[in-house]
Amino acid sequence: MTMRLARRLAEARRRRFVGRTEELALFRAALEAPELPFTVFYVVGPGGVGKTSLLAQFATICLEHEVPVHYLDARNVEPSPPAFRAALALAMGLDTPADPCEALGAVHRRQVIVVDTYETIAALDGWLRERFLPELPENTLVVLASRTPPTLPWRSDPGWQALLRIVPLRNLSPQEGRTYLAQREVPPDQHSAVLAFTHGHPLALSLVADVFAQRPGVTFKPEAAP
Repeated sequence: MTMRLARRLAEARRRRFVGRTEELALFRAALEAPELPFTVFYVVGPGGVGKTSLLAQFATICLEHEVPVHYLDARNVEPSPPAFRAALALAMGLDTPADPCEALGAVHRRQVIVVDTYETIAALDGWLRERFLPELPENTLVVLASRTPPTLPWRSDPGWQALLRIVPLRNLSPQEGRTYLAQREVPPDQHSAVLAFTHGHPLALSLVADVFAQRPGVTFKPEAAP
């Protein structure tokens, strides 16, 4: 029953998801490559731009390829090396105090680690970059999603320059915004006003669409928007 519900949730998210074609293609290509072209996929963007939604699509792609994916929301992780290792071990279904790096190395297949809201464990950035990530097997892809861009040491180190891919997320294009509003059954004659107000910001679009879902027939008025 759990797997059936997980698949239904993934399908519902996939149907509602709009845009990010290039980002999805880049992730899929990396997952399918005989050798990972990069080992850290760094997604950066402001709050509400859709980072977590994109990560969910990454997880769906992993499910399609039967690639294990281990998800951490860094907001729930104490910023200390032991706490991070323990949280990852828990996400992997390991018994504590199992070492997640050893467990990953024992499985000779591609795996994915996803860390959302990475900015909340900024204190661990140096340790992760210099100690933890180099311990991982080379067939492990790590996805970091953050409101802040990679620190200078990521971008100045020749090794990480080759193995880090930075992917900035921006607002949806006008056409993507219209597609989203149509999916949410927002009347077409309201699309221009909504897009002019939200500028394609995904969270803002979602909140406005919620208003139309709760109050069918309403006319959008920016001054009364949530």
